[in-house]
Amino acid sequence: MCALGLGAAAAGASAPGATAAGARVPASPAPTFAKTVVLQPVSGTVLIEVPGARYGFVRLASAPTIVPVGTVVDTTAGRVRLTSANPRPGSFQSGQFFRGTFQVRQSRSAGGLVSLLLRDTTSRQSGCRPAPARATAVSKRLLGLLRGNAKGHFRTVGRFSAATVLGTNWGVRDRCDGTLTVVREGVVAVRDFRLHRTVVVRTGQTYLAKAP
Repeated sequence: MCALGLGAAAAGASAPGATAAGARVPASPAPTFAKTVVLQPVSGTVLIEVPGARYGFVRLASAPTIVPVGTVVDTTAGRVRLTSANPRPGSFQSGQFFRGTFQVRQSRSAGGLVSLLLRDTTSRQSGCRPAPARATAVSKRLLGLLRGNAKGHFRTVGRFSAATVLGTNWGVRDRCDGTLTVVREGVVAVRDFRLHRTVVVRTGQTYLAKAP
């Protein structure tokens, strides 16, 4: 499998973990607001698929790499650092994401918010049709997963809810019975798509946005 490197290596490696929104990241290459982000593997194998690519997923190069918004990132076997630009020139934010596959979105109308859309590895049609005796077990069957450690304007979007970061370590799981948000540290605002309400989830808490 080939490695994709669209940008030059950083002049100096950034510190591990999350970078708060508004921080200045002295790294090159730099992302462009609402157009590109910078990805760099932290550990393991990270795969990416850029929009319109004919070759499908390729391995992400070890150096910081510029990719367009809309890129799909597979971190099921690795961990990636994602750095995005904010509307204010010279202002950046970053976080680490792992254990799932997601698409990167950022629009000008949403300010600096970066949305990470979960890509379920199993469809509801094939994974959520149990025999009656196994209905309880299948309701919690995992369809998609993503964990993150970030500060700034990041949002993970599952099938039935979206979790907006307020500085935290959290995870989102798409299951047959709904989208489960788990907060390990900090605070997350979860938007329940079915109930049309926002729930604040704190350290040690979970919230299940139930499927219809």
